[in-house]
Amino acid sequence: MHAVRPATCADEYPQVNGSAPETAPPAMLREAIYRISLGSPLPPGLLTGSLTELLGLKSFTKDHLLASLMSGLMARGPIESEVTELVRAALLLDTVAPATPRDHGVQGLVVLAGSGKKGLKTFNISTSSAIVAAAGGASVIKVGSYATSSIMGSRDFASRMGLRHSRTSGAALSAVRRHGFAFVPVEETIPTLDSVYGGRFHVLTPFGFGLAGLASPVVGDKLVFGLSHPRVDLAASVLRQLGIRDAVVVGSQSRAGYFSDELGVGDSSLLCELRDGEVGETRFLPAEAMPGARAVRRGELSAPETPDEALRWAVEALRGRGNPQHVHVVALNAALVLRAAGCAADLEEGYERARRVIMDGQVAEKLAELRGNRS
Repeated sequence: MHAVRPATCADEYPQVNGSAPETAPPAMLREAIYRISLGSPLPPGLLTGSLTELLGLKSFTKDHLLASLMSGLMARGPIESEVTELVRAALLLDTVAPATPRDHGVQGLVVLAGSGKKGLKTFNISTSSAIVAAAGGASVIKVGSYATSSIMGSRDFASRMGLRHSRTSGAALSAVRRHGFAFVPVEETIPTLDSVYGGRFHVLTPFGFGLAGLASPVVGDKLVFGLSHPRVDLAASVLRQLGIRDAVVVGSQSRAGYFSDELGVGDSSLLCELRDGEVGETRFLPAEAMPGARAVRRGELSAPETPDEALRWAVEALRGRGNPQHVHVVALNAALVLRAAGCAADLEEGYERARRVIMDGQVAEKLAELRGNRS
């Protein structure tokens, strides 16, 4: 009687002459990974060709080669030219051609998006802050996705709250004109890329340096972009290379070295502005220097344990109840949007305005208005 040999990966992907052709990288992708492993520069076009080659591979092979490419680029340190090429190639897969300010005519329109993949886990601050900013007079399009690494992604939050999803530029602009707010699901603006990339990465990749903001079906007067990485200046430069003229890129960091793609979450924050096509210096903002910091207890936000808890925390913050830190950080990020929209001269003024519309019930009214506008 013969012993039964356990099944192995080689059984599913049989080897021929000592190699596994089903898992071997195509030529350009192999060259890119080889050069990355040596720390060598990549010639222009190599990453674009590599991404195109990935589309034709089987699922198992596609996933592990994409992971090799992305992890390699991040591990050696993201380079502006490479990140720009990869993001541009990703956008071309789905022929993203957004409406421009010249076309839509919504004065002061802000697009709000972020990288996700944060080390400091929070409830959904970005969508909450967009709703507060809309209640405070801003016109804002929030671009978001389902959760991959977080407890609750922006799209999960918007769906649970019954907020309408705008899938085209026309729908987004109609919602903004009527309500001051539109939610755009990013998976549906870049479906080809999402079929390759979506839901597969729990840490930041080169796509995190601006892709979600650039995938918006509408270009705002200003882009507010959150980044879970210290190189906010790199993201600003990538956005500039890809046609954005005005943006602010922000992130937070903890002493333990974890990052979030919102303002004021950790011990300090980073901010880099892109103004009229010029990238400014990175500013480091300690938590104690933020507007409203003296009114709340110092320390990092705790992470919600379940999606239901994350949802409850966000709703309580929008109603001015619950944990004062939650209200504070939502108001702080709303202040960033209000400033970008021209509704506040600076963060301090924006913060006071955000706090006021939360505490006097205008945000609760705006939320009820948006929930009544279901698809």
